[in-house]
Amino acid sequence: MKSRHAIIIAAIIGALGAIIAALIIANRTQEIRIDLIDMETGERIPGRIFIDTSETGFPGTADNPATVPLKKGNRFIRAESPGYEPTLISIDNLGSSRNIELRPIASVSGPQPIPLSLSGWQGWPENQLSVTRGENANEAVINGKVDDAAGFFSTSQNTALRGRTLVLYFTNTDNSDFSLNRMIKVIYNRQDRVLQPVAEPLVNGEYLPARDTLAGQGIEFIIPEDFDGKLGFVFYQSEVNNLKITAWYK
Repeated sequence: MKSRHAIIIAAIIGALGAIIAALIIANRTQEIRIDLIDMETGERIPGRIFIDTSETGFPGTADNPATVPLKKGNRFIRAESPGYEPTLISIDNLGSSRNIELRPIASVSGPQPIPLSLSGWQGWPENQLSVTRGENANEAVINGKVDDAAGFFSTSQNTALRGRTLVLYFTNTDNSDFSLNRMIKVIYNRQDRVLQPVAEPLVNGEYLPARDTLAGQGIEFIIPEDFDGKLGFVFYQSEVNNLKITAWYK
């Protein structure tokens, strides 16, 4: 009997030891050194490193790079520096240290984007989605639960947008629930054709995947030459909570 009790106690102690070891591993912090590099000059630059969606960053300078504590479950880091385009890096691509190159904003060439107003767009079905103005006329804040499909569109855009590039930014995506990660479908013309992005894979060939877009890295679409004035956004089986869409064209 004593032998059986001893075996049981040993098994319990062993199980507790395994649980404690697993907890230690799960909460272990790994220190990663991040050097920010000017993409054009190759020189180190100051900036901040943010973990996931944190608003508090870890500062670094050219002589003293940021050291970032990462734990299991962290997904990505965001690198920012004044005068440079921010960059998002997956945690999976990090080692014990990493150089992150940032592109100077001043080096971006090409036509500058023009705000595209989203005010006064018509929703369908009625009362399915709430579309309110954001900080500017080219920003819309979307709320609502979509059981099947719903969206909003405008037919007031003139055909001068033909051949232009539509640029969209999405923020606050984590607060919404998108079925199968299908965030939004961009449609055009009376036939509700899918507007294909320039360099963004689509879910099921139609929907943009749910993710925030960084400053200077908007999702671009070429407006076809047969554009008839109708432009719209479609949600499918989603619970949308304060999703922000900002629209530009160039």
